[in-house]
Amino acid sequence: MLDPPKRWSGTRKAAARRRNLRRRLEKAVPLFADQFEEQELQRRPDYFDADSIEREQCNKN
Repeated sequence: MLDPPKRWSGTRKAAARRRNLRRRLEKAVPLFADQFEEQELQRRPDYFDADSIEREQCNKN
């Protein structure tokens, strides 16, 4: 019937997460976007790491 949904790779998902973070920061606090982005990347490194995302996806299956 229907093909199973295609999953994004960890690399693509990590890039999307970083891009979305950057876009939200640029809209909310454009002068401090660099600083807040760095803080968020340090605070949640696994969330933005492609390898961690891949491991998480493998554990779900």
